[in-house]
Amino acid sequence: MELETVLKELVFAPGASGSEQEIAVLGKQLLSPYGETHIDVMGNVCCFMQGNGKTHVQLDAHMDEIGLCVLEIEDGFLKTAPCGGIDRRVMDGVELLVHGKETLYGVVTSIPPHLQKGGDDKKMPEEILLDMGLPKEKLEQLVSLGDRATIKPQFKHLLNGCVSAPALDDRAGLAALLLAAEELQKTEDRPDVTLVFSTREETTESGAKTAAYRAKADYVIAVDVSFAKTPDAKPEDCGVLGKGPMIGFAPSLTHARSIEIQKLAAQNGIPYQVEVMGGSTGTNCDVMAAEAGGRESALISIPLRYMHTGIEVISLEDLKNTGLLLAKAVLAGVKADA
Repeated sequence: MELETVLKELVFAPGASGSEQEIAVLGKQLLSPYGETHIDVMGNVCCFMQGNGKTHVQLDAHMDEIGLCVLEIEDGFLKTAPCGGIDRRVMDGVELLVHGKETLYGVVTSIPPHLQKGGDDKKMPEEILLDMGLPKEKLEQLVSLGDRATIKPQFKHLLNGCVSAPALDDRAGLAALLLAAEELQKTEDRPDVTLVFSTREETTESGAKTAAYRAKADYVIAVDVSFAKTPDAKPEDCGVLGKGPMIGFAPSLTHARSIEIQKLAAQNGIPYQVEVMGGSTGTNCDVMAAEAGGRESALISIPLRYMHTGIEVISLEDLKNTGLLLAKAVLAGVKADA
């Protein structure tokens, strides 16, 4: 697997929350070599890797991205609402793609500082307006209310093995699952594994919830992204880019599983960090663990800067180590002590 090529493919496939059809088609293509793969009624891509049948592990990463939803069509413009956790403060001037009957280019409008009134620079915009450069009649032919818009993708290399792109939350997680599947395929004596590229995490987490109910695995591991430190962020809230995957500890997770993964990382020389959360994790793991009678759960996160923007940044080395640690956690494959 050529990691950068696959990651770039994943980033460039659109899939705003609740409208993941295109990324699902790509996801099915990428997962199919590893087992029986299908797209379920919720749009999740599910792949079953047959193992020894002694235990069953489910791996999950969400394939939806944040975006916008078209509310109103005006002459040359579209009024939109956030679809997922859009940060309105950083949206001015952002390039987007509107996914209607055709894919259209648009930009988020911005009031020049010269025309702003006192205090306007401190106000949160009430709505996100897209300049489409097309008359209303043409827009109405090509765009429907409810259509999604996503940040125009780019894929840039930075220093120290880092890359920047939109939707790395959580396309990086999808790539980690693919790396884990590639590693697991080398071992015949492995647990049964269900890999899920899930839908709607950014809005309802309902994709992972239903996939977990259907799979009824003994043990679930979610892979998502978490905050990487920048000079303007609190160190206690963040991991460090390039220092390895972040192993979650939270009341909503199985503590013994978190300890087990921490030990596996140390035993195998995989760099790691600890992420402590005082409540729920805010990831699919929270809903997966409580489905169909419950199951043991763990969370592994990839450090990421500038979450929910068009310039998210990760370390490729962190991504590789996340995939490797996932595979080691699956192969441990025994019930953790409570």
